[in-house]
Amino acid sequence: MDYLTEIRSTICRLYRCQASHSRTESVRQEVNGRVLWAGNVEVFALLGHDEALRCYAWGHASAKGVWEVTTVLAIPPVVSAATAVIAAFAASVKAREQEGNGGG
Repeated sequence: MDYLTEIRSTICRLYRCQASHSRTESVRQEVNGRVLWAGNVEVFALLGHDEALRCYAWGHASAKGVWEVTTVLAIPPVVSAATAVIAAFAASVKAREQEGNGGG
């Protein structure tokens, strides 16, 4: 599967709705002059989701050839591709902290 098809498929599977690619946005997040993340975020319009009209997503193929896709629904405070990246980053930090504390 190609990049956009894989992301669309992941969104449809996770959120049980239809997804249509709208656009690609370039995002660069910096903190104290250090780049936390830079890349393209795909914006999808959702049809049939109870809470969100949009989903932001990005991904890459791992060394094993398996797609690793990050998805973030456009539910406030997530209102843009940039805030989606921040939310995903915060969620990954929280998950790592919980793993370090024995999961809870």
